[in-house]
Amino acid sequence: MRIFVFVFALLAVMPTHAEANTEDAIPEPAIELTELMGTITLKNGVSPEVALVLTVTNPSDTPYTGQIGFAGAETESLSINAGEEQDVSLSVTSRHAGKADALQKAEIDFSLILDDQPAPAIGNVDIDIQVPVAAYPLVRSEPPVMQKSAEAEAQYEFYALSQQLQPLKFTYNPGPHNLEVRKTVYPIPIEPGPIEISIEVTNHGTEATTALVLRDTLDDADFAGSGSAFTRFVADEATDLVWEAELPSIAPGESRLISYTVSARYAVGDKQLPATTVIMNDELTGLSNKVWLPKWH
Repeated sequence: MRIFVFVFALLAVMPTHAEANTEDAIPEPAIELTELMGTITLKNGVSPEVALVLTVTNPSDTPYTGQIGFAGAETESLSINAGEEQDVSLSVTSRHAGKADALQKAEIDFSLILDDQPAPAIGNVDIDIQVPVAAYPLVRSEPPVMQKSAEAEAQYEFYALSQQLQPLKFTYNPGPHNLEVRKTVYPIPIEPGPIEISIEVTNHGTEATTALVLRDTLDDADFAGSGSAFTRFVADEATDLVWEAELPSIAPGESRLISYTVSARYAVGDKQLPATTVIMNDELTGLSNKVWLPKWH
């Protein structure tokens, strides 16, 4: 009887599973991040200009006070009465690499922090993106942005619904050789056997290119290739299969297509093929898209 009483008393003071989960859970903020609007202006040779306004709503019946800001940037104070909303202008941290009139990269950190915690998803995000005239179209953006037209004031738009934002990355070339490089793989999904990889290069610039060197790097554990275009590079932990070919001069407005074949060693899937690099006069001048290889079975 004493043992029964002791166990019963112990169970009585222990929290239930639901109570434990309730105590450990991070409380949801009383506010809602309704909308993020603004403009990103990519510049030739310098960091982008960014202007953003976040609309914050307090649907609760109590006032809210806190701090919000993008990672690495200055935070802004929030003080919102119950049932009201507030517009907050936010600054961001951005990075830029590359010389003017050549291939450049820009990154904007959209990781949003609310009261020292990752912020919840933003209901609606709609950001216009302006690029230098000579840099249209963009070489690449990650995640992808929606393309409008070269004549539009904002040639691109980043749109998202109910998402937690991550860094937004751009690659662009406002120089005389703005190359669009499109990479495709056939067939997909990949089964053991021959695979064709095609690369199309279009010169949107104002001057003809000199000879271009295209280079792909594949995992030798996944693919095999034969012929003078292929070399194998042995590193500490892996071996790369490197394909390289040369394209003759491409005039403004013209495109060239080149394809090569490799043999898949097995059903390659759930991985990404890296971008094709384009070299002109020993300088990186273009990059293709990356290709995701799905695994369907």
